[in-house]
Amino acid sequence: MNKFPLVEMVAFFCRYSRLAKPVWRKEFVRHTKRVRSSHSKMEGGIKKSFYTIETKEGEILNFSLDQEEMLWELEPEEPFQHYVVDRLLVYFKRHKHLPSDSHRMIPLRFELIPKNKLDTISPIDPALVDRQQPYRFLRGKHSIQVRSIETRHMENVMLTKHLHYVVEDTDSRFYHLVYILDEGDWRFMQEVDEQLLFVRKDA
Repeated sequence: MNKFPLVEMVAFFCRYSRLAKPVWRKEFVRHTKRVRSSHSKMEGGIKKSFYTIETKEGEILNFSLDQEEMLWELEPEEPFQHYVVDRLLVYFKRHKHLPSDSHRMIPLRFELIPKNKLDTISPIDPALVDRQQPYRFLRGKHSIQVRSIETRHMENVMLTKHLHYVVEDTDSRFYHLVYILDEGDWRFMQEVDEQLLFVRKDA
């Protein structure tokens, strides 16, 4: 897998709403002004990252990310005990030589939602491959906006998992991208000929 190039990625995380595409509700949206502090550590055998984030809207929020389950949590502190975060855009840096994993994964935009406003369909979290999806990535110097996810599946590989996505961009070109769970890496596999997509969702 290491022979395939790393790419910088903005990924969309969605846990509660089961959205196929990013949709924002203005009353809940927050934007990161700066990350005041962040660090990663093993907690109970699970790799976690912790963030203190200042928003452009004026809040100070404490987040945690379970990197194995890819679940973002808001620390239940005053005055946010009855809130959650969801619908996050997270920037994955390509550069690996940083102080911690938390410096590679930075929340850019998210919704701060009162729990009584959640539209949860099921108390069960979505499948791992559905908890995040590619949103925008760099190929060389070109920024590519993802329009839709054509296919997705998870592959168990020895001690880690690979999350595979075939995406369509706004120019109707298709790309195969893979997220390597234990390394936090997004890799570009190949551009895919549309003729190879035997079964289209809109067919």
